[in-house]
Amino acid sequence: MLLRALKNTLDGIFNIQNETDEEGTIREIYDKTPIRGNNTWMLICSAMLASIGLDVGSGAVIIGAMLISPLMSPILGVGLSVGINDKEMLIASMKNLTVAALAGLMVSTFYFWLTPLGEPTNEILARTQPTLLDVMVAFFGGVAGIVSISRSDKSNAIPGVAIATALMPPLCTAGYGLAMGRLNYFFGGFYLFFINAVFISLATFLIVKYLKFEVKHYLDKKKERQVARVMGVILFIVVLPSVYFLYNIYKEVQTKKKIENLIVKDFAGRNNEILKWEIADSDSISLVKIYSVGSTLEEGLVNQYNTVLKKNDLSDYQVKVVQLDVSAEDVQQMASQITNNLTRDFLKTVEIQKLQNQRLDSLRKLEAQRYTSGQATTDLRLLFPEIRKAQIGEMVVASESQRQDTVVVVMLEWQGQALPVKPGQPGKPAQQKPSKIEADKVREHERRIGTFVARKLKRDSVQVVSSFSGAGVSR
Repeated sequence: MLLRALKNTLDGIFNIQNETDEEGTIREIYDKTPIRGNNTWMLICSAMLASIGLDVGSGAVIIGAMLISPLMSPILGVGLSVGINDKEMLIASMKNLTVAALAGLMVSTFYFWLTPLGEPTNEILARTQPTLLDVMVAFFGGVAGIVSISRSDKSNAIPGVAIATALMPPLCTAGYGLAMGRLNYFFGGFYLFFINAVFISLATFLIVKYLKFEVKHYLDKKKERQVARVMGVILFIVVLPSVYFLYNIYKEVQTKKKIENLIVKDFAGRNNEILKWEIADSDSISLVKIYSVGSTLEEGLVNQYNTVLKKNDLSDYQVKVVQLDVSAEDVQQMASQITNNLTRDFLKTVEIQKLQNQRLDSLRKLEAQRYTSGQATTDLRLLFPEIRKAQIGEMVVASESQRQDTVVVVMLEWQGQALPVKPGQPGKPAQQKPSKIEADKVREHERRIGTFVARKLKRDSVQVVSSFSGAGVSR
């Protein structure tokens, strides 16, 4: 009983099959897969923005490029088509993904070939060495993407997925490598792009199978079996590299952790302050570069570290210590100066922002003053011919909490409608009173007038009061 209750609770929390729009999901992905028309322009703009952002090191511009990139749909289409056994969609998705990747690569290569800057920024360097975290981001980003699209009530998760998975920036990093003749940048960037595409497709395939999308059937059973075999081979081709990539990245992480425990921590414990350490690949060996300040390097320490690496099956690695001629006290002083400068710049930015907000408020008030209450009453008479008289003024309202608020009051006098004299009241003049239809119309006008006056006078609180001519009837 307890296990059943727990199972029902978990099903209620994690079950997403009941709200799945299978037909809408397939249609949306299929419609957005082709790279033509609007998607072509968005692709070119995305590649240019990503290239500019990488070139100047601007994260904001790179995020903008991620948001408008149309690369996600063809990648989702690959995973979806394999999941539902749709050969035609697979061919279309692969073709459009190839065209999009080549187009992005060409645009970025052309940009970096012309740019006067061309130096590798931190944004470029960050996309040349994929890590295990990049694999996890791609996989879970793909899961979030297909789950979001498959909902009957579409969520706003796609922009977040586009930012997280970052398909266009690695592709433009590869373009930078081609333009500058740096093949390590090209292979690093394209490697990250390929990893993202593979794991997003794999996540899409798994979620499609979990949601039990209907598999496409063919009238010719022989053709259906043939298509199923082709899909199986493609799935194997997609999954095999992902396993290989995951193993290599995991191995690199473990190696780096091992070097840190054997070498870096010991070096830091010898009264040295490590500024930075990295593993740099060369032709035959990999260098463990340690940049530090502190006490003088002990003679033979590097050879000792190299011996330790060999004993721990890391003979392909050698230690290289780059010691700067700066004391630890000088480093702390420079860090303190940098912190003070950053704090001062931040305070200046806050002050400038405050002045800009005050200037903006002044401009808004000036604009509101240009449009007077007299102009508003004239416009109301023109917009609503049923108004006989209009008055606009301010009134101070005090609530029970003794808090005062200034409210704009719009007093309107509407043209009334004469009704016949009731029987048994001879000689009494006809009363002016709105009919039910007219009253409903007045209420709608009051709502529109309140919105109009609030927008024109730039005020939050507007109250509309109506009366009808000749009757003294007010609302």
